[in-house]
Amino acid sequence: MINGSCLCGKVKFHITGDPFSLSYCHCSRCRKVAGVFSAVLIGKAEDLHLDQGADVITRFKAADDAKFERCFCKECGTSLGDLATGDVYVVAASALDDDPKIRPSVHIHTESKPDWYEIDDRLQKFTGDYIPPDTPHA
Repeated sequence: MINGSCLCGKVKFHITGDPFSLSYCHCSRCRKVAGVFSAVLIGKAEDLHLDQGADVITRFKAADDAKFERCFCKECGTSLGDLATGDVYVVAASALDDDPKIRPSVHIHTESKPDWYEIDDRLQKFTGDYIPPDTPHA
């Protein structure tokens, strides 16, 4: 089990099952909430369980065609990622309290990274989305 929470502790969640991936996302929306990129944990929606704080979670959808909504704690502003869209969750790894036992494997949406930032590790890079094999689609 992987536990997570917001900074003020009003939102708490846990994840059962194994996540599909831990990715570094460089899309413009992730950069706006996290800096240069956001580390996101992706897994089956049914494995994400909100333990408390549904009343303090606010959602933001950047555009009508945006695939995911950003979830935040409206008390402390912690970015939670997208708590569930369709068959998957995309959780901001910064909200995790426990080691997910998975390490980053890819950089995604690298076409959106800032020009001044160079990716200098050996992880795979994708200009857009990366869907790990056997992942249900959102």
